[in-house]
Amino acid sequence: MNRKRLLIISIISIAIFIILGINIKTSQEGILFDEIIMDYVHSRTTPLGTNIMKTITYFGSVYFFLPIGIVIFIYMLRQNNTQGILLLILSTLGSYGLNFILKNIFVRTRPLKYFLIEQGGYSFPSGHAMVSMTFYTTMTYIFTRDCEKRDKESVIWFLNGLIIFLIGFSRIYLGVHWPTDILMGYLIGYIYYKGIIYII
Repeated sequence: MNRKRLLIISIISIAIFIILGINIKTSQEGILFDEIIMDYVHSRTTPLGTNIMKTITYFGSVYFFLPIGIVIFIYMLRQNNTQGILLLILSTLGSYGLNFILKNIFVRTRPLKYFLIEQGGYSFPSGHAMVSMTFYTTMTYIFTRDCEKRDKESVIWFLNGLIIFLIGFSRIYLGVHWPTDILMGYLIGYIYYKGIIYII
């Protein structure tokens, strides 16, 4: 993607995010399709489904990113991969930092009546969705950019998209995020990913 196109897409995406953010600022209710999706999903929850989603959501949590991040950091350090280390730090710590700032700007209340697990903090945008997008996509970029086998690369990118989608869906299923939290987490996470890849 060339610089001009990236800039245009980024501006449009940020504008969408801000407009939606203004509409949900300090809100305790869903907007647009939020409640329709939440009601649909939560009318079909099961104990087994809840346990599966708890497992999936773990892979988008700090409890997973911290140990796996340390492992990847040590690996990249041994490979003298300075660029990879910078991207690793930015895609995790940087993304968490940006998400924290955004949450405290918009202070959206979580969908409390749908809770299947306890979860503190503000809701918009979803940290799980945003950091999963930045971390997994950045790591996929790093480990596939020199891949010579197109089929293998395509499979890895597909798996990247699948795990990010499932993590986002798990947050809706568990009732701790509105769908718009997830979508905007994905959107800002992807723009952030493109930005750090372009800069680094």
